[in-house]
Amino acid sequence: MERLFRRPILRTVPVGFILIAVQRTVFENLHPFGVVIQLVLALCVAAAIPGGAERGAWIGFVLGVMFDLGNGFPLGQHGLAYGIAGFVAGLVNAVAVDPHWWLKLIFVALGGAVGEFAVPVIQTFTSDVGWQGQRLGRILPVIAISCALGSFVLTPLGRWCLAVRKKTWKPRHE
Repeated sequence: MERLFRRPILRTVPVGFILIAVQRTVFENLHPFGVVIQLVLALCVAAAIPGGAERGAWIGFVLGVMFDLGNGFPLGQHGLAYGIAGFVAGLVNAVAVDPHWWLKLIFVALGGAVGEFAVPVIQTFTSDVGWQGQRLGRILPVIAISCALGSFVLTPLGRWCLAVRKKTWKPRHE
């Protein structure tokens, strides 16, 4: 029974429900610079840092589909965008084996911006909303900074959701 709860899907789904609820209640009323903070996207990109690109894409897709189901968007729209965001943020592990904190922040911010940019691109193909009325010049920097700042809290949560153990350094015995 204990092994059952080590599965990432059984950890990610309840955390996703809680974050979607917090985003739809608390963060719906907070609009720094006129932009709604995307808490679920921030978890996707923050979890990709310890998990890597593939796990980042996986958690992004799962949480994005959950977000679509809860908000009435076409199914898979945010799943695809958040999956791309998680993949981009997880590429930090391809750049450096043990990246510095500032490099992680850059990739989290980049992943958040890519994920938020992908939403209107995908909306262009799935609905009639698309690019009309988008203020991406204001939205992308706010989302990137909020994802980077949120990563300090959300990276350990993402590590737990993905069941990734911390890397431990062991001295080489000679």
